[in-house]
This record gives sequence, structure tokens and C-alpha cells, in this order.
Amino acid sequence: VYPSPTISTCVVEPYNALLTTHWLLDHTEVSLLLDNEAIYEICQKKLDIKRPSYENLNRLIAKVISSMTASLRFEGELNVDLNEFQTNLVPFPRLHFMTTSLAPVTTEGKKDTQKNDVQAVTEACFGPKNFFVKLADFDTEEDKYMAISLNYRGDVKSKEANATVQWLKSNKKVTFVEWCPTGFKIGLNEVPCALVKGDDIAMFKRNATMIGNNTAISRVFSERISKKYDLMYSQRAFVHWYVGEGMEEGEFAEAREDLGFLEKDYLDVLTEQATDDADDGGDDD
Repeated sequence: VYPSPTISTCVVEPYNALLTTHWLLDHTEVSLLLDNEAIYEICQKKLDIKRPSYENLNRLIAKVISSMTASLRFEGELNVDLNEFQTNLVPFPRLHFMTTSLAPVTTEGKKDTQKNDVQAVTEACFGPKNFFVKLADFDTEEDKYMAISLNYRGDVKSKEANATVQWLKSNKKVTFVEWCPTGFKIGLNEVPCALVKGDDIAMFKRNATMIGNNTAISRVFSERISKKYDLMYSQRAFVHWYVGEGMEEGEFAEAREDLGFLEKDYLDVLTEQATDDADDGGDDD
């Protein structure tokens, strides 16, 4: 769970987030980024919960995680095991921070007016307002995906799923980096999301979970961590507490440099094709 854009529960949050990201880069293979503010807004706007509790948030997060692991528990036409997530979603080892979403998310009262065909459910997954991490000024054309895993649960056939993926691409609902011609990994599982005790979400006969590797995630690092960290660290504020616990001050600089490299890695992914073209142009002269 990453720092939210405006809500904060801890003064030293930028330090903790920076040090955590530095550790996650080397020690995890796939990281799903979540932030409380994005999930609060989903609860308030989609589920009409005026004051969501952590219990409401955790139920939503649990549905996404259970959809990732559903293939371990249930049969499906096209099951995706956990190794395949890593293989298909991580093009370069460091770029393993995922954006995730779930659809349909609505209450029992609004269930009858909610479209539940495969296309509508899939399109909802790619709406920035449904992302479990808040991405400021998300632009479907500028913010490009490197890979996407779409996990359908319930009554979805592979023909429908493939047709929907083609529709997404041809209608520019998603944009991929130029070096990724395929982009989608599809999972089909026969059992829809279950209702749990006190559930806020209505039960549908089909639902979808999207886990995407999008370059826009770099803004979470630059705007929420780097900027705030630089302000605090310029005065060495609160650093003595960390040093007192046995950390060395150099670890901060190392972690900050690593995060700077990560932001650059995401930029390089976007400009990779363009630089190749520029080199080719130079050779012609």
C-alpha cells in the first residue's frame, strides 16, 4: 500500500516509502501498487459508502488478490498460474510495479442497471477511476502499457474474450509501447467472485480483474515519494531517528539514487523506439 496523493497517516511516510521501494526493487518479482485514496473513492462513488473503513478497503483488495490466485482453486478454460503473471507482465526485472482494477464494482441496489456483458466489464477495468492506485492525469494514449493480464471469472468464453481484446486495441482504449505487438495475457476461470459475509459488492455472473504494467506508475514514484522526500531530506528532518535505529545516512542517498534510476527506466521504455529511429536517420546522412 503506497502513499496516497493527499491523505497521509504518517509524517515520515516519504522516507519509509523510498526505503521500501528500494528494497522491493531487488527482492520482489511482481508488486501490485495500491493506495487508500483511490480505493476510498471507489467505495464512496461506486458503493455509496460515505465513510469507508479499512474493512471495506480490504474486502476490495482481497477480491483482486483472490482473482489472481483463483486458478489454484478452480477449473477454467484458460487458467493462469502465478508464474505466468511474472513471465508475461515483467519485460525487465526492475519494471515490476503493477496497476490493478476490478469490474463490475457496484451495489446490490444498482445491480439491475449495470451492464454486465464482457465488453462493458472489460472497458470498466481500464477506466482510470477504477484503478486501485490513483494516477494523476491518466491519458490512454500517452500512458502506455508494456503488458496486461486480464483475468475473467464466471461465464466468459475465449471467443468473447479475444474479440473484446481486439475491440480494446482497435478503439484505442489501451495503448502499448511500440515494441510490444501482443500485450495481453488472458485468463478464464469458470467460478465468479464469491460473496463474503458483509460484502459491499453485488454478485454478478461474470467479472474481470486487470493487472497492467503501465508507464504511468512512474508518477507515483516521482510525485508522491521523490518530491516529498527531497523536501524533507534537504533539511535532514527526522533523519536522526533512522540513524539512531542503526541505519547509515548513506543508505538514504543510495535509495534515492536507485529511485531516480527507476524513473529513468520508465522514461527509457517510452523513448526506446524513438531513439532507434534517430540513430537510423543519422546513418543515412
